[in-house]
Amino acid sequence: MVNGMETVCLIEDDKITRKLFVLLLQRAGFHVEDFGDGNSALIWLSSHPVDVVVSNIVLPEGISGIDVLTKVRHSSASAPPLVFALTSFVRRGEREQYLEMGFDGCIAKPIDPQTFAEDFRAMMMNTRKN
Repeated sequence: MVNGMETVCLIEDDKITRKLFVLLLQRAGFHVEDFGDGNSALIWLSSHPVDVVVSNIVLPEGISGIDVLTKVRHSSASAPPLVFALTSFVRRGEREQYLEMGFDGCIAKPIDPQTFAEDFRAMMMNTRKN
């Protein structure tokens, strides 16, 4: 948390999509650190605690969202963050596959900007209850 705000680490390689997510999350009261690749995010995450990691599955530079998930889950953080998959490739059964891999949830693109913040908070709350 930064200044009482929950911190989200957003990893999305598409600049326009990343800007939209940052804007929506900041308007909803989150502190957002955003990255265009998994390498940069993992370096930053190694010394900064966060509440939630939202990572695109397909990323440049050889590190996927699944790699990010694995590294975050195997970090020595005392309170590991929630990790949500972000993908535009959600076919029947894929959401369940992401959950089986260890993601706490899955965000399918495109999103509805009108309801995204509310949907995101609900997903966080539901995940924390379980």
